[in-house]
Amino acid sequence: MARPICFGTYVTYRSLEYPHYLSQAEFQEHMESCATHFNMQKDIVFNASVKQVSRSKDSKWRLEFTVDGGLWFEEYEKVAFHFIGRYIPFTDIRQKQMGQNLKESRNLRSDQFNGIRIVVVGVSSTASDVIASLLPVLVVASKVYMSYRRGATLVPEFRKGFPPDLMTTRRRRPNFSRWLIDWFVQFGTEQTYGDLDPAWGLLPAPSLTLSPRAVSDHIIPALRDGSLTSLQGIKRFTRPNSIESTDGMVLDDVDDVNAVTSRPANYGGKDILRLWMNLFPPKYAESIVMLCHSALGKNNSCSFSDVTSMAVSNIWRGIHPAPTMEEIENHIDSHQKWVASKWRLDDKVDVSMVKTWEYQSFVHEAAGTGMENLGWGWKDWKFWFQDPKMSYMMNNGVETAHAFHYFETGKRRAWPGARDAIIHTNALIKIFPIKQEKVTP
Repeated sequence: MARPICFGTYVTYRSLEYPHYLSQAEFQEHMESCATHFNMQKDIVFNASVKQVSRSKDSKWRLEFTVDGGLWFEEYEKVAFHFIGRYIPFTDIRQKQMGQNLKESRNLRSDQFNGIRIVVVGVSSTASDVIASLLPVLVVASKVYMSYRRGATLVPEFRKGFPPDLMTTRRRRPNFSRWLIDWFVQFGTEQTYGDLDPAWGLLPAPSLTLSPRAVSDHIIPALRDGSLTSLQGIKRFTRPNSIESTDGMVLDDVDDVNAVTSRPANYGGKDILRLWMNLFPPKYAESIVMLCHSALGKNNSCSFSDVTSMAVSNIWRGIHPAPTMEEIENHIDSHQKWVASKWRLDDKVDVSMVKTWEYQSFVHEAAGTGMENLGWGWKDWKFWFQDPKMSYMMNNGVETAHAFHYFETGKRRAWPGARDAIIHTNALIKIFPIKQEKVTP
């Protein structure tokens, strides 16, 4: 659903054509324009589903696809997996067909939702977008519920006129204790919306260091004015159109349950996946990478995908050395002990979580982005003496993928246009801070 415009992408010349937060349709159009701009469609097979991956006799990976309904087999030397599945947090919904499936917000009409009850499961940025799409088209007799099992950290879309992503730079990153970060974020939320009603069940919220926050300007105002009703987590379906929540409440005449929930990190297995840097399976590190197992590891999904792809390429090509098998296994053991320590603090944590700074530093080093020239080290001081303007802008301005191609490191080609692109991207954000209507608690 709605996503902030990614200033980290290359096609920034169209950024001002979009609102600050994009709908699903706008985000899709933006990504398609990127693919068209770089002529990427010719290398993509659409409407394909991978059914099976197996090892062939000649040590290649044999993939079985269905493409437009037909079977297709092909062998590859290296495979990158990036899949995200929907996690249904209650068991018997798979056997229940309740109402119609909700479509994109651009397809919603008020006559579709005359006097119906909809339950949105999950409290997240995406869940907020679903709710924001529903509320304007519902009539008086209709009702929207938001079901969740525990509290959540809700961050406003703007703080003092700035989106949250622009509040953090290479130098201005929070490095405080867990409780202080949580207090600061909660303080900012209450400054915007006032005190949160305990009946909503949003408090206590899980720590921001253990669970992602939701960016939303819709949930709290809707809960306050009664257009949205909070509901405890779904326990079971008592009848075809009735549900029971974990607190024993039974809700009848439910027309649709829309699960906006994330995938389980272990993909259905009983054990935590053993992956070096949460990317590579030790036995097949030279040919398999999992690009979907690094919760809390990315500062920006758009630009960080660029860095990760460069890192994987450099490791597979031998430009960045891989450790020995013993070192890989020792690192995985140490990392899983760390994950276990976080699980003891919160047994709902995503066990694919990574140590953010360790993970990002590794990926940048392997990619050869030269980000070690920024920050507070001696290399940053050297860069400042050589080019004080760029040093200040890259340390204190917007984080953009153009910076990852600025320095010459020998691990990848520097881009001659990076300097101008960084200056241009920083010029784009001068529209902030924007004026906001004050929210009445």
